[in-house]
Amino acid sequence: MIKLRLIFALVISTLLSIQLTHAQEAEADEEKKEEATAPEKKGPDNLVENPSFEEFEGSLRRKEQFDLAIGWSNPTESKSELYATDVKSRYIAIPDNLYGTESPADGDNYAGLVTFGFRGKLSRSYLQTELKQPLEAKGLYCVKFKASLAERSRYASNNLSVSLDKSRMSGKSTAPLSASNPLYNQYNEVVDTRDGWWEFCSLYRAQGKEKYLTIGNFESDDRTTNYQMDLPEKYLEDGPIMGAYYFIDDVSVIPTQPGQGCNCAHERIPESKVIFSGSVQLNDEMSLSQKIEALDVYFYQYQADVVSAAERVIDQIVDMMVENPSAKVSIVGHSDNEEAALAEKEATLRGLALKRANLVKTYMTNQGIDEKRITVKSMDNTAPVSKMATPISLAKNRRVEFVLQ
Repeated sequence: MIKLRLIFALVISTLLSIQLTHAQEAEADEEKKEEATAPEKKGPDNLVENPSFEEFEGSLRRKEQFDLAIGWSNPTESKSELYATDVKSRYIAIPDNLYGTESPADGDNYAGLVTFGFRGKLSRSYLQTELKQPLEAKGLYCVKFKASLAERSRYASNNLSVSLDKSRMSGKSTAPLSASNPLYNQYNEVVDTRDGWWEFCSLYRAQGKEKYLTIGNFESDDRTTNYQMDLPEKYLEDGPIMGAYYFIDDVSVIPTQPGQGCNCAHERIPESKVIFSGSVQLNDEMSLSQKIEALDVYFYQYQADVVSAAERVIDQIVDMMVENPSAKVSIVGHSDNEEAALAEKEATLRGLALKRANLVKTYMTNQGIDEKRITVKSMDNTAPVSKMATPISLAKNRRVEFVLQ
């Protein structure tokens, strides 16, 4: 009898264990179903509608049809372009079109605008959109877009910027728009990226109720830095367009929090602190070539701006060229090893030595020297004057040299 009771108890225990296991498995299955059906956790929404110009309505066949892009418009009488992968027109096709060759940064389409026209030969154009909702007062927002200089552009420029406003910007002519508080990339660099995409990225603290975003150049020509670009062989037959023309893609305005940053490329570039300062004594016994080649100008690390000390040196070169009207010079740009190493990761630092040479050329032409008397070239970091890695040695290598031709 006792044995039967033990067997019965064992059976009951086993059945209860099986039921408990089934219940646990059912509960686990239910949790998995809930996880599968639960909404995916996402970051804050982009406040820009149609940010990569994917949606458009109407027949896209030719240039100056940007107003077909849903949610976007031309704020002036100068018309921008809309480019699409699935169109046959050679004017606005992707990747090869009227102005150059580029694949989209995001999706299948992108837009195009003019930021600078040489002596007014090209009118500025802009891209404008209404945000999904107004910005909140004192709110922080990451503002970004991608840009690529079209290959047929004779010029590259800076001042590629964003204006965020409470009302629409508009102009009744083709004249440039003026913004009260345009938003710039940290260094407001001349954008000469052709192969791939340069990123505009800036943190913006809203005043409140801004609802319209406009992209373009809001400065006058005399306040816009520009320099000439060589025309790729592929476009020699068609010839250059006499201005700076950019493809634009992947526009975003996204709320963020204090301390989070925007993950901008320039947020990872160290602060520049050291610039080399050297003095050279010229004398009447020196030849013109010796005088010119004795003068170098120097730069802060990771920057191409011509500082005031450099301007004083360049002024001496300008004076000598004015006194010798047949003289021609070659401007040779250099960078240091640390700049070259970081440029492999940060696209904004690529071609830094050439940017330095071009900005020196621009300064000289603004002083009245004919650009035909000046050529520029880059040696990057391949011709250092010092091979040591001390801060002063690196500073000596961040330079532009002059050679009498």
